[in-house]
Amino acid sequence: MTDKVLLTGISGWIAKHTAIELLNKGYEVLGTVRNNNLIDQTKQTIGKYAPIEKLYFVELDLLKDEGWNEAAKGCKYIFHIASPFPIKVSRNREVLLPVAVDGTLRVLNAGLNAGVEQIIKTSSIVAMFRKPNRTNPYTFGEHDWTDENWTEGVNDYFLSKTKAEKAAWDLMKRKGLKNKLTTICPGGVFGDALDKKGGTSIEYVRQFMAGKFPGAPKFAVLISDVRDIAKAHVACIGNTKVGGRRLIVGKEVKKLVELSQLMADAMPEYAKKLPRKELPNFMVKLISYIDSSAKTMIPDLGIMMQTDPTYAEKLLGFEFKPAKDCMAENAKSVVRLGLV
Repeated sequence: MTDKVLLTGISGWIAKHTAIELLNKGYEVLGTVRNNNLIDQTKQTIGKYAPIEKLYFVELDLLKDEGWNEAAKGCKYIFHIASPFPIKVSRNREVLLPVAVDGTLRVLNAGLNAGVEQIIKTSSIVAMFRKPNRTNPYTFGEHDWTDENWTEGVNDYFLSKTKAEKAAWDLMKRKGLKNKLTTICPGGVFGDALDKKGGTSIEYVRQFMAGKFPGAPKFAVLISDVRDIAKAHVACIGNTKVGGRRLIVGKEVKKLVELSQLMADAMPEYAKKLPRKELPNFMVKLISYIDSSAKTMIPDLGIMMQTDPTYAEKLLGFEFKPAKDCMAENAKSVVRLGLV
């Protein structure tokens, strides 16, 4: 009998890559969508890279209880990937919590009611590294948590990821089932866009390559390849070593200006449009008054983060992709799809 995986948010970028990985390994996948209108495009994209005979869909709402217990029945594993990731920052820090936190608990409780063997939840390093008064460079790891009370540095998205992951761990610990849960914590997600509905980071790459940025903010990010993230989820299946762990997925920390250069190296015809210099911090702060997405970077301007993800590579059994290869694939896919 084929093992069945309930995969939430299958129309999302990471989730589509994860579905492809699962289907190519022979798993049955039941993907949740918030609206049935998303099914055809999602199936079409996944079908270009994997067989879809074992791919099924169900319309479910993370804000409602209905349907989750039924969907989880017969599933051996749950991959909870669905999570809101807005480009614009809301003034209401708690606006995403109902979907992120309550939705996580709905999915996990449905899995526990169904007796699933493992739950893999997609989190983020943003649930780890945002704290006031950090050193520079700043080193973080799987035991670190973002300070959710730091209102100036923790916006709606950061807060939602932190509280959702904490809620997941708290629930599993109360049930005495901590080792049934693993969280995957990527940094900035880059790589093959697959289709025109790629993630938020794809939009930033598109804007970079379209010449929308005169310079790059002094901002550093852990580069996480989307295929590595998908592969990490699947590598957790049956892997007792990862139970109860938070796995940081990403190879290298790079400044945005370095990412720009990597894309220019891969696509020389776009080199003149890509930023080659860094913007002064005061300019980024001015831009943030008219573009809320820039506010996300302000607490980290000029700070070089450091982390060592080699423990995750050892636990998962594969090495993560270098930033050079990841960004080259990202840039080429954006051009291939006609996004620039």
